[in-house]
Amino acid sequence: MEKLFSGKIWKFGDDIDTDTIIPGKRGTIPTIEEMKKYAFELLKPEFGSTVKPGDILVAGSNFGCGSSREMAATVLSYNGVRCIIAKSFARIFFRNAFNSGIILLQCDGIQEVCEGGDIVTVDVDARTVSVNGKSFSVGEIPENLFHIVANGGLIEDTKKRMAEGIIRLDIHPLSLEQCRKTGYTMAEKLLKKNAGKEHVEPGDIVITKPDMFMIHDIYTPYLVDTMNKMGAKTIDDPEKVTIVWDHCMPTAVAKNDSAHYDAGLELARRYGIKKLHIGEGICHSLMHEEKYAKPGEIAVATDSHTTTYGGAANFCTGIGTAEMAAALITGELWFKVPSAVKIVLNGHLQDGVLSKDVILKILGDIKADGGQYKSLEFTGPAAHEMSMTARFTVANMALEAGAKCGLFEADEKTAEYYGLPLSDIDWICVDEDARYEKVLTYDVSRLEPQLSCPPRVWTMFTPSAKSLAPKWTRSIWEAAPTAIWRT
Repeated sequence: MEKLFSGKIWKFGDDIDTDTIIPGKRGTIPTIEEMKKYAFELLKPEFGSTVKPGDILVAGSNFGCGSSREMAATVLSYNGVRCIIAKSFARIFFRNAFNSGIILLQCDGIQEVCEGGDIVTVDVDARTVSVNGKSFSVGEIPENLFHIVANGGLIEDTKKRMAEGIIRLDIHPLSLEQCRKTGYTMAEKLLKKNAGKEHVEPGDIVITKPDMFMIHDIYTPYLVDTMNKMGAKTIDDPEKVTIVWDHCMPTAVAKNDSAHYDAGLELARRYGIKKLHIGEGICHSLMHEEKYAKPGEIAVATDSHTTTYGGAANFCTGIGTAEMAAALITGELWFKVPSAVKIVLNGHLQDGVLSKDVILKILGDIKADGGQYKSLEFTGPAAHEMSMTARFTVANMALEAGAKCGLFEADEKTAEYYGLPLSDIDWICVDEDARYEKVLTYDVSRLEPQLSCPPRVWTMFTPSAKSLAPKWTRSIWEAAPTAIWRT
């Protein structure tokens, strides 16, 4: 791929989510070749039939937010899009796009001087984009990411690595004594432990060896297809992998549900995966109920709400199927160390006010991109009073602010839940001398029940909430079920 190129602009606004790029009802179409014609069908229905190879998208902030739906990036790649310029990108879409062979450039300013149909020129080496006689600076693209794009995406890049012989890094995780060194955020501690690095800081790229990989049924056909394209005969460690059938169970969602069921069984048979859960429950709940995602470890899954396990001090995040395939083969996965926001929860929750209300209040304050590629780290008396289930609820929804992860400190409740000695995990805590991007403080004693209304994470509350507790949650669902925003 050339580092100097031009293309016609398709212009979009802020908060273009993955469901806008490819609607959820199209998510079970078996092939991307068939699916691609539905890209932007609800916003720009002409896109799928008129977009040309080499066209470039220009958008506002938080492009690619919402679900981790990798198909959102893949359908754009299959339609010939090779570059997207935006004020900011959702974290999972950022990875998925590069892995699909699309260059992402962060730029604030070009949006005001261009229109759809204009021609924009990109100079990767000069780190500029130009349109209508004006030039703007863009971020640097690391060579490893450019190579993935230049090779046509992660599939072709991994095939090349396999042909040349995969050289695995000799990573030695930090000792417990080394983990206890203070001055780091929880995200930094968890990443440096796994990567064997005595020091990391935001923006650093580290290579890790995740402790657990989870695949749920929606993505099994795409993962089988990707593994076939890569030519993978074996994976690094089958014991680190679990497959969960839940999104298409019971099989009444789409005509091709059997394809997802069969593909999961095929993955298990082919690669010797033994941790299988067919219709046993929600994938994210099973991950902590089965103790697959443990405190102090790293877990990744093919779903955006993988942040759930952070309730138990596990560094966890969602990835796409192409990246999952490459990670299963190599056993390795790169991460950019995120900056962190400390969230202090003081006081005690009133009757009828739940952990869900806490996170909805926070989301309403920081909005859909307020945690973009950040670690949201929860501490304070109210955080420690929360049950493990309540913590998982809060961590699950950290994703809705674009967070890389949502982490709670490991304490006596964490240790008891997992049957671990507290002394093994008590280093996963908020250090007073850690460098946080900002600190948010809440007195949850004053918090009232929250409502989240479509289409974003803005929240509302009612002054009469106190009089409704503790029947609030039930009454709202019964009276106005359509007002509750899906999570």
